[in-house]
Amino acid sequence: MTDAIRFDLLEADDFARYVLDGQTDIAFYLRAMKDKRVNLSVYAGRAPTPFLTAVLAVDDARGTLVLDAPRDLALLDQAASASPLVVLTSLEKVKIQFMVERGTVIDHEGHPALELPFPSRMLRLQRRDYYRLILPPNPPLRCLMPSPDGESRMVDAAVVDISGGGLAVIVPPSGLDVKVDSVIDNCQITLPELGTVTATLQVRNMFRVTERGGTELRAGCQFIGLPAAADALIQRYILRMERDRNARQGA
Repeated sequence: MTDAIRFDLLEADDFARYVLDGQTDIAFYLRAMKDKRVNLSVYAGRAPTPFLTAVLAVDDARGTLVLDAPRDLALLDQAASASPLVVLTSLEKVKIQFMVERGTVIDHEGHPALELPFPSRMLRLQRRDYYRLILPPNPPLRCLMPSPDGESRMVDAAVVDISGGGLAVIVPPSGLDVKVDSVIDNCQITLPELGTVTATLQVRNMFRVTERGGTELRAGCQFIGLPAAADALIQRYILRMERDRNARQGA
């Protein structure tokens, strides 16, 4: 089963890094999905859960692809009538998502199938761009960011990913207004049992991520001018986190 996390790129400093809009390139990826027989998750309209399918055929000349029909006929009817259809999959550790307005039920080699037009664009994410890093649940990793209202109040944001180059946080529903390219000074990241790092962050991308538990807004941030001592502390934390995770997996 493919990882059915739905993501929407809201802003990015380098949009072309994530979005593919050339039809030749899109066709190449669609054929690769077929040849490698990867599973696809399809959200039909406002359906809260996807159905699983696979690519059966790709027609470059007509600009169409054919998906295996879900066994549940009610799901097939929904897929043929709902709009839009959002398709998610992973191909060689790259997460791919695209959307089309509508599908059509057809007969393919004697069996019902779903025909879709080629998408006009395709969103691609490397694992590091979207993956929720498995951090130790206790204590959680937090980042305190200064409130933009000019007061001394700090806003608490949960960290979902961290490296020597930057981090990603869940943007709180209120109290913090972040935009791509904005620079946030004096952010405080508390590393459990190691200490607190004070850093300047620059927002590089914004994603809306939808999972079964709900939707959240994530901001990917880059460290700006991180002191060597702070970098060393972050590297120690990452090594400890990886060691603990490997120990749990080996238990």
